[in-house]
Order: sequence, then structure tokens, then C-alpha cells
Amino acid sequence: IGRGGSRGSIAAQLITMAPTVEIILPTHRRPHTIGYAIKSVLLQTEPNFRLHVIGDGCDDATEAVVRSFRDDRVRFHRFAKAIGLGYANRNRVLRETSAAHIAYATDDDLWFPDHLECGLRELREHDCGLVAFRSCPVRFPGKIDPNFFAFDWRASILSGFLRNWFTGALTCVHHRRVFDQVGYWDERLERFGDREFRQRVQRAGIPCAHLDEITVLRFYALHWDHHYGSCGDPPQKHLLENLQSPEWRRSVRQAAAPGRRSLAVRWRQWRDFLSFGMRSGPKFARFVYHRRMTTAGDGRLTLR
Repeated sequence: IGRGGSRGSIAAQLITMAPTVEIILPTHRRPHTIGYAIKSVLLQTEPNFRLHVIGDGCDDATEAVVRSFRDDRVRFHRFAKAIGLGYANRNRVLRETSAAHIAYATDDDLWFPDHLECGLRELREHDCGLVAFRSCPVRFPGKIDPNFFAFDWRASILSGFLRNWFTGALTCVHHRRVFDQVGYWDERLERFGDREFRQRVQRAGIPCAHLDEITVLRFYALHWDHHYGSCGDPPQKHLLENLQSPEWRRSVRQAAAPGRRSLAVRWRQWRDFLSFGMRSGPKFARFVYHRRMTTAGDGRLTLR
């Protein structure tokens, strides 16, 4: 939106170039965090992209933050609120894009600067249709948790289920041709669209890869939304600054490397796991029921 801005000289050179990646960032009402999320995208080491911020019934304050960015790679689309998390509005924008690769951001999480670079490299070198990375949750009041149980446990079937459940779209990069094989996002769902989309990709036999490398800092809304009003500057502010340090990024990734964990870490993991089961069990059951009721037998959706 506008001219110049972050990495202005590079952005200016890319104005007339077709982007390598189309990035989808949906938002509703997060004027306090979306600016930091956008900055983390603009600071990518892979600069040839177009960022589509999709206002899904968003408020004026959120729109004002988005329009404050003076970078021609940023596009803002404001729509009336769609059902649920607004998958229909994402599809409206995706159908009009043309880049060979797709990535997803959120309005409160932060990408590591090499997120896109790593994703494109893996797609190219390993001939995958979709690649997903590991995220690192941030706990109140701003402490990172590189040993989050869903990615740290190595318990065969259980660990595979947990990893799939907590792997959101924002950690994924995929080829556009995936849409030709499995369709777009399921507009009938109110939530869990990213999980449903990846299930279709896997059932279609499209090669996928999950790399155990952190490329995203994640702020779960359930844990954070009731804290933002009392914490002054959101933690995204100082963590975005930390992300610019190669040493800091390296330390986070090293902390997540396989190895022995302290009793305190294991206790926290089990406590989080039990909390997850109590909170998400009923939601998962409803998701499975709705999926079976609305999806054709072969799992393919032709939402064009």
C-alpha cells in the first residue's frame, strides 16, 4: 500500500515483477498486533512476494494500521464478515492470484525472517507439494516455549496426531498446483479449515514434508486475548526485535533440538496436554462430525 517503506529499494524493484509467493493474511479485529505481524512478513529474506491482508469484517482501526504501510507488496482487501474464520473471503482473493507458491500468515503471530526462504528451498529440493515447519508458542507475559509438547514428544502415533493438530496454515508453504488437485478452502466450515485442507492434501497422495525447525512464533488467542489490554506494548514488539538477531534465532532452534528435558519441562508438557484434551476434545469431535456430513466420499472439494 503506497510507495517505499520497509526494504524500500528492494520493494521498488519488485513492483513490476510477478511475485514468487502470494501470502494470505486474514484479519478481523487486531489493530494492536497486526502491524508487527506485517512487519515480520516484510522482513523476509525472500523479498519477492505479494502480501494480501484480507479484512474479514474488520474494524476501521485494523484497516488503518494496514494502510499505514508504505510498501507496494501489501494489498488490502476489505469484505463483509464471512461465516466462521472467513474461508470464503480467502478463496475470493486466492482465485485472483497467480504466483506459483502460497503461504499464510496471521494477524498476531510472527514469522522468522527465513520462513519463506526455507519453505521455497524445501519445495524445490525435495519435490514436495506442501511443506510445514514447527512453531514456537509464546506464553504470557512473553516467554517462548520451544519445547511445546505437541512438537517435542516422540511417542509414535500420539506424536503424529498432535503434530498434525497443532500445525496451522501459518507454518505451511505450498505449490499453487495443490489447489488444482484438492480444491480451495472449505467455505462451509466455521473453523479448523487448515487441518481439513491438509487432510485433503495428504489423502490425495501429494508429497508433503514436516520439518522440525522453528520458523514461527505463535501467540494462541485463547492464552493472549484477555491479556493484551493490561500488558502495555504487546510482546510482539520486543520479540520482533529479537527475531532480527541470528544469535537469538539460533538459540531458540537449539533449545528445540532433540535431547533430555528437565522434570519441570516434562511436568509443564503434561499439564498442557491435559488442558488441551479438556479444551479441544469436544471441538475435535464436532469437527469430525461436520467433516463427515459435508464432504464427499473421496474428500475432494471443487470450490472454484
